[in-house]
Amino acid sequence: MAISRPIHRYYAERIFAQTTREQAPPNFRPLPQSPTGMSTVEGCRGGGKNIVEVFLIADPDRVLDLRLSCGLCNPAMYVATDVLVEWARGRALAEILSLDPHEISDLTPFFEGLGGPGRPDDAREKFQYALVAVQNAVRDHLGQAPVPVPEFAQPEDLDLSEDIDLPEDENELS
Repeated sequence: MAISRPIHRYYAERIFAQTTREQAPPNFRPLPQSPTGMSTVEGCRGGGKNIVEVFLIADPDRVLDLRLSCGLCNPAMYVATDVLVEWARGRALAEILSLDPHEISDLTPFFEGLGGPGRPDDAREKFQYALVAVQNAVRDHLGQAPVPVPEFAQPEDLDLSEDIDLPEDENELS
């Protein structure tokens, strides 16, 4: 499956452009102190190469900081985890746990976090896995058992939006 244009654009601007030999993008750098919750998720249908580790610092009610490690990840997983971290930082733990990763409408803030039109299905699948990873880090912080990671539907080359006209020429995206 090809990488969707919204994923490609976000990855180029927010991940690749901030990566050097000496430094990872901000959300992929180590926490300044020991985490209070952690989780690991294989972020591909049927297991695979995207191994996401989530490191959380939270107080009893809110996320204070959140960072990631993404091993062998593809661009869609890097983007999904970065978007999730940006969204979750400062949120109430109860709000994070209330989201259903199977409910596409619960993924709306993450699609919005891509910063452009469309709801690409490659993002949907990775948002689902990333959300479970963040939720399991919250559960770990709260002393609860993690939920098993379900297998989400494999992404297709489609956009889940209704009536959105994306430009055919990628140069029109800038």
